[in-house]
Amino acid sequence: MKPSRIGIIGGLGRMGAWFGRVFSEAGYPVLVSDLSTELSNQDLARLCEVIIVSVPMRVFPEVIREIGPLLPETAGLIDLCSLKAREVALMLEHSRCEVVGAHPLFGPYEKGLSGQTVALCPARGRRWYGWFRDFLEDRGARTVTVSPEEHDRIMSLVQVLNHFWLMVLGEVLAGSGLDLERVAALSTPSFRKQLEIFSRLAPQDPELYTAIQFDNPRGEEIRELFWRHARKLSELISRGDRESYLREFRRMKDLARKIGTLLRGPSSHQKEDRTDQNHQ
Repeated sequence: MKPSRIGIIGGLGRMGAWFGRVFSEAGYPVLVSDLSTELSNQDLARLCEVIIVSVPMRVFPEVIREIGPLLPETAGLIDLCSLKAREVALMLEHSRCEVVGAHPLFGPYEKGLSGQTVALCPARGRRWYGWFRDFLEDRGARTVTVSPEEHDRIMSLVQVLNHFWLMVLGEVLAGSGLDLERVAALSTPSFRKQLEIFSRLAPQDPELYTAIQFDNPRGEEIRELFWRHARKLSELISRGDRESYLREFRRMKDLARKIGTLLRGPSSHQKEDRTDQNHQ
């Protein structure tokens, strides 16, 4: 069953507006509330069957406490936060409606849902979870159902470590004293890809990226693991232990094969190892 009207709280923000466009293009009536809109969050809670909450994580608790008690049991409440355990618990605590945690694993610069991944954490009820999942998949998205706790554990790698590494890379680029134009001109294919990924920080929201580092409960553990292994490898090199470094590299080659197979999917087969190339 489709909702008669969708409300997006934070609907003028980048991700809120992105989903507003997607729903509108699909023919759904969409109402939005934000800091400068005529309609309030409470108006949307009273007028809409499904509420999408797309607000900064620092104000999320306040918004849920405001609208949760207004939603009837038949309504659906879906959030788009980058963390899920605290957020889903808050929605369950302050409402009696159906609750779905959702995390779009992409940014609002993507053209559409096709080829994108969305994590879903169904928490109460199945009706609106099923509708939202089908809506996403019908438009080419891939959905992954996961518990809020597992989601946050995995995001400590997928987001915390990834963003932290990019910040370190940027600090090294800035502090190296090298001509960045020459660095770009002399980059190998693999390093150029790293630079391209780093360049995607330019349009990102600093508040969101800061919240991801500071608010993930396993962030400190993963950053410490990063430093531990970085120190180990650096110490091997400093003391000239080539054999140990070679052994570590071969171990990483095995892991890389497994990751490559997972990324290509179960139906593809990796070709046998080709001769190593210096330019990789």
